[in-house]
Amino acid sequence: MNKQEQLLKFGTVLKSRRQALKLSLRDVESLSNVSAALITKLENGKMANFPKAITIKQLSQALRFNDELFILANILFETQIPEQTQKSLEDELREFLATKTTLTPKNIEQALYFISGLEKLQQIDSLD
Repeated sequence: MNKQEQLLKFGTVLKSRRQALKLSLRDVESLSNVSAALITKLENGKMANFPKAITIKQLSQALRFNDELFILANILFETQIPEQTQKSLEDELREFLATKTTLTPKNIEQALYFISGLEKLQQIDSLD
């Protein structure tokens, strides 16, 4: 779901709740201290970004949401964390040895060579 679709979904929830409570835009404006113009933009998905936390809080109180609006905002607007590329065992060991020990780069290479040899022996043993 792209950002515009997320904003539209968020706005749809706001508008549905407002209409279910039989509140006008002006009613919500007076209850929340959020301008009717901003509420309209939110409801129609016409915002460039999702609202600030304080705006969500004000609208939540006015529209009698508990934490649902925050939960929806977190689900919809959660920044996607790029998947980390899978580190090889060798890379992880190299990083560990470099940061957690006082080994020199040459000692680290030797340790990795030894460990990779052990790993190959285990693979051979598993074939038996």
